[in-house]
Amino acid sequence: MARVIFGNHAAVVVPRAEKDRIRQFYRDVLGCEITRASDQKDDFRMGDNFYIGVLYENEDVALDESSKLKAIYLELKADDVEEMRQKIVAFGVRVLEMQDPHLYFQAPGGQVFRLAGINEDLSKYEGTDHRELPDVFG
Repeated sequence: MARVIFGNHAAVVVPRAEKDRIRQFYRDVLGCEITRASDQKDDFRMGDNFYIGVLYENEDVALDESSKLKAIYLELKADDVEEMRQKIVAFGVRVLEMQDPHLYFQAPGGQVFRLAGINEDLSKYEGTDHRELPDVFG
């Protein structure tokens, strides 16, 4: 049976108007390193190995009801990704279409998860390579 653990990547969707305060909070209060910054998304490294992407949306988009359900994205890692993908989809979750090969789905209750492999190299999501990546969170 496939095993699942939480990964070291997460993302939050926030109002664009809060960008300066968010940067100050994560950088100055929490001591996070900004690994990539743009008008649309900032990536922060918390501690040695946890990364959080902050996605900035216009006020009307970030605060509507459907966006509240997708306010945070968490990462699940599986030792057998295909088996876990099949089980998750067969359960009947809402699958989200993203510009990313990973399975993104909304669990009962509204939490959004990305499914990845336990040993998969996900460093491109950490903002440390400074390449432009598609916005995988829509």
